[in-house]
Amino acid sequence: MARKKKIDTPRLDDAWEIKTEIQINGRWVYPGTELKITGERGRFRFIKHVITDKGAEWIDVWGGTKNSENWRSFRLEQVKTVHYKNRTVQNLAQEYKQKLKDKREEQE
Repeated sequence: MARKKKIDTPRLDDAWEIKTEIQINGRWVYPGTELKITGERGRFRFIKHVITDKGAEWIDVWGGTKNSENWRSFRLEQVKTVHYKNRTVQNLAQEYKQKLKDKREEQE
C-alpha cells in the first residue's frame, strides 16, 4: 500500500491582523452578528476579520441555507446587509438562554 502524502496546512502568518470587531455599512459587527452576502442564499454569522501583510482582507463567517451551513470567507464588498435582529436557530437559542439566565439572576 502506498504511503499517503503529507499535506501542509496553511498557517497564519504573525504579520496577519485578526479582529473580532469591525464596522461594516455603518454598523458595528461582533462575533455572532448576522450578515447577508450578495449572491449567496441564507444568513451568515460573523466570526472574524482578517487582514494580511500584503493588504488582502476578508471576513470569515458561518452559515448559509438551512441544513447546509458551513465556514465561508468573503470580501468586505460582498456584504449586502448587517441584520439587527437574529433569526438563525443557534442565535435565537443563545438569546433565549441569556434571557433565562438574566431572569434567574433577578429572582435571586
